Amino acid sequence: MNNIQIAIIGAGPAGLSAALELKKLGYDDLVVFEREDEAGGTPRHCGHLGFGIFEFKRVLSGPDYAKKLAKLAIDNKIDIKLKSTLTKIEKGVLTFSTPEGIKQYRSTCTLLALGARETPRPDRLVSGARSPNVITTGTLQRFTYLQKIKPFDRAVIVGSEIVSFSAIMSAKHAGIKIEAIIEEKDEIDTFCIVKYMVKYLLKIPVFTNTKLKNINGKDKKITSVTISTKESEREIPCDGVIFTGQFIPESSIMQKSFDDFNLSNNSLYISQNFQAKSDGFFVAGNAIRGALAAFKCYFEGKKVAKSIHDFIRFKHEAEFVKIEADENISWYYPSLIDLKSPIKEHLTTLRLKKRARGVIKVLLNERVVYKKNIHAFPFVSVSIPWKHIELKPKDVIRLEFVTLPFCIFYHNILKKYAKLSSFILFLLVSPLVR
Repeated sequence: MNNIQIAIIGAGPAGLSAALELKKLGYDDLVVFEREDEAGGTPRHCGHLGFGIFEFKRVLSGPDYAKKLAKLAIDNKIDIKLKSTLTKIEKGVLTFSTPEGIKQYRSTCTLLALGARETPRPDRLVSGARSPNVITTGTLQRFTYLQKIKPFDRAVIVGSEIVSFSAIMSAKHAGIKIEAIIEEKDEIDTFCIVKYMVKYLLKIPVFTNTKLKNINGKDKKITSVTISTKESEREIPCDGVIFTGQFIPESSIMQKSFDDFNLSNNSLYISQNFQAKSDGFFVAGNAIRGALAAFKCYFEGKKVAKSIHDFIRFKHEAEFVKIEADENISWYYPSLIDLKSPIKEHLTTLRLKKRARGVIKVLLNERVVYKKNIHAFPFVSVSIPWKHIELKPKDVIRLEFVTLPFCIFYHNILKKYAKLSSFILFLLVSPLVR
């Protein structure tokens, strides 16, 4: 058994920034564990620019950003153990599978910065041919940027979140033609202007209100996909399918190891200090709620490092009140309120499952203590700065979203206006992009 003061699971932006901040605070007995053979997290696979602007005041590609983070950790003499996969957490003992065999560690504090993953094909219940050419954006980026492999020639993208357009860039880099983007909802899951740019500049058809019904092929080779709407079906020839978005935390180890699991967030219940109910465990980054931008995970890592420092320094007994949410909310943070924390202001961040206009309510023991009119997008977080109120350990807090009749009418008008304004903006911007 190896005893250490702080264990950080995951060497992505959240884990490495937390380690760097803890090193500044004077903690030398800390170890970062990473299951991959390189540190840096998901940005290692993202060959496009757009990283490092807020953290380093420079525009970097994903691989360069990951290398810079890893180099900072090495320069600060942070111990990073690569190819170490966390397999079990039991009674505060962390068990890892490593190239040297099974190793166990006992730590005073453990930060779970495990990251997130896209929902793969099996979870989406799509029937048809079983082929290695059915992949996610992350796998495509790994093939394209790390292994320099072109997995197929013509592909269909399923999903229309912002990561779907990252998949387009990765495919273009590899010389793969995108035949279509398919979205089940009646609108794409990002800003309307992106739809027009993809459709008219890149000449890629975008099908909304459309479902991927079947993947056609034989002998593990894909020949086409069948898509369906309420009115009709059609086939699109292709030899690859890319499932994008619907990010969920890498939470299987958390679900197996802890009783207090939040099914709404697919993660642990987490306080405003990033602390879980289990003593000494913290969660940060995409392990809390699915995908956030790398820079947000980076700064969240810094915040959780200060919470870990306060925990070790003061060792106060936490007393939690749980927050629940209704089925309209895809994730929310925090999901616990630590009554003994010095942080008393309650700022709840959440996202809805679909675009909607209505009222978000905070209920304390079934009594409304805060409400706010919102026009929410599934790809934009909503902040609720509900005022400080006295809470007791047995209180019940619940988040509810209600769509009112006049909000539905108003939302439909705004939706049409948003599409029109986005198209006008596209017409103005497209000559510059060309």
